[in-house]
Amino acid sequence: MKRLAFLAVLSLSLFGFCGKASAQFLPDVPDMKGKTVFGGNFGFGMNGNYLSLSLAPQVGYRILSPWEVGVRGIYDLTCNFNRVYGNSYGHYFGVAPYTNFQIYKGVFVHAEDEVMYGIQRWNHQTVAKNWYNSVFVGAGYRQYSATGSFVYFLVLYNLNWATIPSSSGWDTPYMSPIQLRVGYCF
Repeated sequence: MKRLAFLAVLSLSLFGFCGKASAQFLPDVPDMKGKTVFGGNFGFGMNGNYLSLSLAPQVGYRILSPWEVGVRGIYDLTCNFNRVYGNSYGHYFGVAPYTNFQIYKGVFVHAEDEVMYGIQRWNHQTVAKNWYNSVFVGAGYRQYSATGSFVYFLVLYNLNWATIPSSSGWDTPYMSPIQLRVGYCF
């Protein structure tokens, strides 16, 4: 409950001063007041022996035309294939309530509180089970199509990156405090 109150206060304080402006180089944004938004993102990466897979569907609702609140579901898989020391896997399941506010024709600010449960395995033996918490803030851009759907580009910073000792179990499974996301919503 404290997290939801934190997100509400943060969104109102960050977004309360914003107004609408117009420019010739950015297209008009369709009015999406009162519309449910579905979408999310999918990620895949390979680097040598490392494999990363991410699936994050989301559902949101436009309270006001520029203000959206919602929730993301998360599944992340990380694998390290090593013939000498054995294979290691990390499975992460979670949920992230979020809010974002459009400040200027497709440009928006974003905040979310992500809670994930992670299971790490090494050579088919469970090594650790931990809870992880990440609070993200950032900004992004939405490119709208004629049908009202959009592709979004988002840059986020993890506020929990170096503030919580990893021995407590409430650290983060991410390798960097900065996260980039690209997704699609309709």
